Amino acid sequence: MTSNNRFVSIRLILTASLIMSGCASFEPGLRLQDLQKPRQPTARSVQDGIEVSVEEFLSPAKSEMMFDADLTDYGVAALLVRVENNAAEKYSALRDNVKASINGQTLASLAPKAAADQAATSEYVGKALGWTIAAGPLAILLWPVTIGASAVHTHGVNRKIEAYFEAASFQDALLSPKQNTLGFVYFKLPDGVKRPESLSVEAEVIEDGTDEKFDYKFNVAVPQVVR
Repeated sequence: MTSNNRFVSIRLILTASLIMSGCASFEPGLRLQDLQKPRQPTARSVQDGIEVSVEEFLSPAKSEMMFDADLTDYGVAALLVRVENNAAEKYSALRDNVKASINGQTLASLAPKAAADQAATSEYVGKALGWTIAAGPLAILLWPVTIGASAVHTHGVNRKIEAYFEAASFQDALLSPKQNTLGFVYFKLPDGVKRPESLSVEAEVIEDGTDEKFDYKFNVAVPQVVR
């Protein structure tokens, strides 16, 4: 092998390594267990010992810390909902009983996988393309070689993201006294709305074995980014 060919081969290997190492990573700065620690919610209300709180994760810093992406860029709003039972009876807290709206327009709820598919996976496809462009002209030569491996790796990352969104999501729960549950509820933002100033959030908690319901209504402010 001539020195020129050896130099080209080395550059191709380094470029391939750059593409493969940079295009597929998912590294949230906040662990799921960190959510169990005391936090300051955006809004909180207590009725007869049943406490419901909501924390927004629409601001870029919080969204990127939790999901390694600004979800609102892809039309997804994430709200952390916590329900704590300090009453004497059992109460059910269901994800479908958490609603959100903007200026009277009800937001469609998103299942965890749908939220991941709409938001985070798009973020990482964009990262992969960005790294390929950054690698320069040699990336084009490598594309037939790397596309197969990249597709497999990206699929693995997407599965990891979907599992993460599911694990972080609010799960239906029947709460005994002194128990609590928390998790994210995902909503689809209206077209043309990236970061609303606030959301109206409603939650319903139902006493087990009866028709008694507690309704909670919140105005959840969203910090605005000054550019």
